[in-house]
Amino acid sequence: MTRPRFTLTVVTTADGYIARHKEDAPQLWASAEEQEIFFRDVEAADWSVMGRHTHEAADRPDRRRIVFSSQGGGWKRPTQLWLDPAGLTPTDLAQQVAHIHPLENGLILGGTAVHDWFLDHDAIDEIHLTIEPLTFGSGLPVLTGQGGRDPRETFSEAGFTLTEDLPLNTTGTRYTVWTRAR
Repeated sequence: MTRPRFTLTVVTTADGYIARHKEDAPQLWASAEEQEIFFRDVEAADWSVMGRHTHEAADRPDRRRIVFSSQGGGWKRPTQLWLDPAGLTPTDLAQQVAHIHPLENGLILGGTAVHDWFLDHDAIDEIHLTIEPLTFGSGLPVLTGQGGRDPRETFSEAGFTLTEDLPLNTTGTRYTVWTRAR
């Protein structure tokens, strides 16, 4: 089985935070334009991968989800697999869900530990990064150790190339697309 293609879709502040704290949902502070892109990406994915807090912030029984949790849990719903990712690879994820629906295009939704896992496995093929013109000063960073920095610097240093940079609205929200040569 070949490794699925994974896209990280994420909204951050200008200082690289995805939330103020674990219970802070981005839909509370992200622009309407970002939310439109987010839902487009969700609809296009075979499966979304996220951590427990991200799942609980917007539980959707109708969506195919792989939820990372150190406690595992198995199939909590017919389309929602909870598992401990320790010792697994991105290809393992596809094998775990193949009997329900193929995983060819996965969407990485977060949080930080989930982003780190995919980066550590060199499994982020594309990044859809929306940067809102806000600063939190502290909170949950896109990647461990990255908080307080422009997220574009972080992804550039990680080997990704900026391929698209567009304004989304008149308030300063930017949408960027990043790819990694394989």
